[in-house]
Amino acid sequence: MTNKAKRGRKYDRAKWGWKDESQLQKYSPHPYYDSDRKQKTEEFSIKVILGCIILMVFLTTLLIFLK
Repeated sequence: MTNKAKRGRKYDRAKWGWKDESQLQKYSPHPYYDSDRKQKTEEFSIKVILGCIILMVFLTTLLIFLK
């Protein structure tokens, strides 16, 4: 599976000592990406981001009405 779009000296595998694409191992993602820990972290970060957005909207409307 060679990508014809990737040409030029930047992608010259022989020059840079990279393995040939046929010699590359199959990519196996880190177990963290399928774990409960990551899911909990993502849920927490989404809640915090939404809380910040709601707080910004609240403070903006408060500022507008107090002027």
